[in-house]
Amino acid sequence: MLKRLFGTALAATIIAFPAMAEYPEKDIELIVPYGAGGGTDTAARLIQPHLEAILGQNLIITNMPGAGGTVGATNFAKSNADGYTLAFLPAGTAVYQPNLRDVAYDENSFAPICMTINDPVGVSVGPDSPIGSLDDLIAAAKADTISAGTASPGSIPHVGAVLLERAYGVKLKNVPLENSAKISTAVLGGHVDMTADLVGNAIKFGLKPLAVLADERLDSLPDVPTIDELGGPPIRLSIWFALYAPAGTPQTIVDKLSESCEAATSQSAYQDSVMDANRSPHFMGSADLSDFFQQEFQRTADLFMEIGLKK
Repeated sequence: MLKRLFGTALAATIIAFPAMAEYPEKDIELIVPYGAGGGTDTAARLIQPHLEAILGQNLIITNMPGAGGTVGATNFAKSNADGYTLAFLPAGTAVYQPNLRDVAYDENSFAPICMTINDPVGVSVGPDSPIGSLDDLIAAAKADTISAGTASPGSIPHVGAVLLERAYGVKLKNVPLENSAKISTAVLGGHVDMTADLVGNAIKFGLKPLAVLADERLDSLPDVPTIDELGGPPIRLSIWFALYAPAGTPQTIVDKLSESCEAATSQSAYQDSVMDANRSPHFMGSADLSDFFQQEFQRTADLFMEIGLKK
């Protein structure tokens, strides 16, 4: 009799608590904190179909622009940590903006999933510039005024120019322009002498890259040396894009998303599409990205404090 009662209770428990469905069991919202057609949106849409195929669910992109990406990132940080709201953020939104202004998120607000693109910065001049090497550029900057096309304080071109000034002991005349396209156009037309901006922009606009601020030469520019090869200081600067979940998301979900991201980014179709867009495909999994993200956040905080930009 007791045995029969136990069996009945066990069956009732199984009925009351069915097996959990495997994640994901429905569509996933992907917040992109910039407008449709921009650089971040394009990078997100490059990985989107490959992740959808692997996960078996749709990734529904929600563009949420405003205030350097902080509007979307703030909304994302308040999302439920259930794996059904993710965000695709560039380094500027995830790392730079929280160190520039008061926002409602910080380095502990997100669970990093994977990096998909890492675009190095290059030091470039116009194609007709008499400056033919990085040594020439630094010599000219020490002898005379060299103008650098930059953007708003804390932007990649601005930080790149500051890093060069500090590393070589020179002073550049900063010429702030609205965006990277206008910076590249100004360099192309000889209105400013140089810029430290994404290599992809240099390729797109036909600029003359003198050096890349990366560990290795790029496949897209095999003849352009790294700054280390030229005997320069080991400056590293890039804009990287990564997928995040809200802090507190179960680790099993983060791990599955990271593994899916690795499979997606390893596909030749994805890599070709990224390179066709003048970007650099680069995968980094959740564990390594978490360490990298914390290090970059602190490095940026220290740099911005030193140059007077820290909030």
